[in-house]
Amino acid sequence: MKKHSGKGTIAYDNGDVYEGKFDNNEPHGVGKMTHNDGRICEGIWKNGKIEYEGELVNGEPHGRGKKIYSNGTYEGGWKDGKMHGQGTYKWADGYVYEGEWKDGLRQGKGVFNNANGNVYEGEYKDGKRNGQGISKRPDGSVMYEGEYKDNLFDGSGTYYYKNGNVYTGEWRANKPHGKGVLTYANQDIYDGEWKENCKDGKGIMKYHNGDVYTGEFSKGKMHGKGTFEYTDGDILKSIGEWKEGKKCGLFEDVVRVSISEHVYYENDEVKSDPNVKREAPSDEDTDTEEGPASKRRNVSISPP
Repeated sequence: MKKHSGKGTIAYDNGDVYEGKFDNNEPHGVGKMTHNDGRICEGIWKNGKIEYEGELVNGEPHGRGKKIYSNGTYEGGWKDGKMHGQGTYKWADGYVYEGEWKDGLRQGKGVFNNANGNVYEGEYKDGKRNGQGISKRPDGSVMYEGEYKDNLFDGSGTYYYKNGNVYTGEWRANKPHGKGVLTYANQDIYDGEWKENCKDGKGIMKYHNGDVYTGEFSKGKMHGKGTFEYTDGDILKSIGEWKEGKKCGLFEDVVRVSISEHVYYENDEVKSDPNVKREAPSDEDTDTEEGPASKRRNVSISPP
């Protein structure tokens, strides 16, 4: 059979009739297929199969239509041959986006369902998550709520961890970065500065037992100058420098009884000068009905 290309009408043995462009005796290009049961498929054809079915203007998708791609199917609005307006794209691997489009890209508000069950609801710009949005886990619980930039947590937002911790504050490239508050599941609270998912800079750590550390942090640990306030024990507060979470160097302690003592800390261990005499408490310093007396013990010796 001789192969023909061009524009015309093809009548099939089963009663179907195709009108439009064809190549090698197969529908190829803009055309209309009238099936023997009366159904009409009008759109763009490729190698005998309809690739786009819907409204056309000047031979391009414009209006409402459905197009089949190699990785999925889009159905919705079109403008000048591009996805535009409200529409739904279903990928072959199970991903689905339903929302607004502009010039072929996701733009505006939309809902993206991952194949694993995670769901994003929010704003898009230039085809990516940009602006305000909410990410949910497969069970429907909120994972993150806040600002996005180029598909990443970026700006201000709240993340709900699976272990019960909650972080609210600034983000950069999917990591807590800037100022933020982390509330632990056990009700410990850190309020301060962050750097790439670590406590870093100045902050306050409030423990659920009432203890409080105020000072500097580095790489997630107390590091630098700070003050630790205790709710129990002989020491009311310790003022000095920490290194990787431990006391290190000369400290000034405020104690509940009147004691004058020189103290040196090294890796959280106390080094005391045995030659320093303890002062007996005076009448003015003893406990009263108003509460225990307190006095600072000044640290002024060098390490042994």
